Amino acid sequence: MTLHQQTYRLYLGAYQVTTITLRTDEPLYRIVERLVMDHSLPVVDQYGQPITYALYAGQIRQRLSNEMTLRQAGYEQGGDLYLANIYAPWWEHVPAVTWRFGNDPTAPNTRRIPYALIGIGAAVALMMIIGSVLLFTLFSGRTGMAARPSAPAFQPMQSTPQRFTPTATLAPAPTRQNTLQSSPPTATLASTPQLMTGLQTATLASIPQLTTALPTATLASPGNTAAVLLPAGAEEVSVAGVKREYLNRDNRLFFRGRTSFGAYLWSDPGLQTKAPASQGNIVVSNGDRVAILSQNNGIVQVRIITNALDPADPKVIGATGYLPAWLITDQNVPPPPTPVPDAGKLWVRKLNEDDEPGCISMRITGINTRGWSFGVDGMNLAGRFDNAGNARLCGLGPDQEVTISVRDQRGRVVPGGRGVPSKGRAIMLGTWQRN
Repeated sequence: MTLHQQTYRLYLGAYQVTTITLRTDEPLYRIVERLVMDHSLPVVDQYGQPITYALYAGQIRQRLSNEMTLRQAGYEQGGDLYLANIYAPWWEHVPAVTWRFGNDPTAPNTRRIPYALIGIGAAVALMMIIGSVLLFTLFSGRTGMAARPSAPAFQPMQSTPQRFTPTATLAPAPTRQNTLQSSPPTATLASTPQLMTGLQTATLASIPQLTTALPTATLASPGNTAAVLLPAGAEEVSVAGVKREYLNRDNRLFFRGRTSFGAYLWSDPGLQTKAPASQGNIVVSNGDRVAILSQNNGIVQVRIITNALDPADPKVIGATGYLPAWLITDQNVPPPPTPVPDAGKLWVRKLNEDDEPGCISMRITGINTRGWSFGVDGMNLAGRFDNAGNARLCGLGPDQEVTISVRDQRGRVVPGGRGVPSKGRAIMLGTWQRN
């Protein structure tokens, strides 16, 4: 067996550099564990929380996935590698505090939630003030109405002009009196009911409409580092079906780390693209709180409320994605697959390079490929086979060299279909040969 090895410069700190030889086909999590032990790096921080290390590569210090190999990551030719705590890389001068596997600090909760409650209290106080103003306006209008009937008392003033005009005869006096009597009716009590009906158009009946609008956005889970807004009617539940014994149901649904285990959150209901976090992908585990937004054909759309693996990641808390319903409820779990004898093996070869520069086409003969797919290893690119055994994927760089794997309807790599070399433009031909 040939060992693929390459020499690298490993940076452990700003002034700590060493030269090492690494296997390019070994998973990075094994290499990281070995390097941490060989260089006696700390494994817990000052709070007793475990420190998670990762390798970074190149001048931009791109973080490499611990589930990949150096060859799959495109760094099989050697170069510069950097080993650092993923939450506090030594070149960023960030205090090495790891919250990923610990409990959230209480300070953010005590600051954010009271502000939300104060905001709700202010809204209630505002509505009470509006109601008081409307009540005052309404009752003041009615008080004015009660005072208006005393208006005829002003009629005795009609005699006042008569006392100041003694030279006038009795003939013009009635005329002036009639004038004074006819002028007040221009603003009689008949207009007062119109003012009252005008007040009726803005009464306290409008206030309940403000209060009923509040439940459309509910403040959920005060224990979060950030409040998550949920639509009205969303059901909040705890995840209960993410168990290691369910790995044989569909192992591609699960994340297996060195010290953690969980299920991937997917961006689409077809469960083809993993939902991204700030680093890596969003993973949920038992005990996480989620809100069920919708459900269709055994797939539920959820919103993350709490997350034990990434409790403070803003791209995780509040994220929306899809999960199989049985992973949340631990009910109606699919039965374990029935072992079947080896029925054959897939033989794959490159037929030609007549496809487009960023695409790979494939055809399989000799077996029914309904529900099968093939994908690029280490990338979220996949193509599904039709009933005639044809499939195609695109999204590669021009003539990019990769390896592909063929999976059956359960997501398992078929015999002979793992790590097949290919490239952009390639048209691949597979033949199923029975034993």
